[in-house]
Amino acid sequence: MIIGIQRGLDGLKKKLEEKGYQVYFEDEYPYAIDAFIFNKSLTLPDMDYHDSPVLTASLEKIPCQSNKGVLLICSKNKSLEEIEEILNNRVYSPLF
Repeated sequence: MIIGIQRGLDGLKKKLEEKGYQVYFEDEYPYAIDAFIFNKSLTLPDMDYHDSPVLTASLEKIPCQSNKGVLLICSKNKSLEEIEEILNNRVYSPLF
């Protein structure tokens, strides 16, 4: 699983890497990612995805490749264990 992460979340990046995840800052990896972790709101005035190579590559349609989309995770008020559970299940909470 390849994870993009917002600048400023250095501690979380390091902890996830220690657990074996491939984690890149948003401006370091210009290819498709599976998940993107952020801390501040990703509203249109705050961030245009064209400014982020990670999100741009992930949001573009890539021919002949199954694309499940990018899982967006807000890290605010979440523990490392909660973020890992979200990554592993690709959902914020159980459906049932």
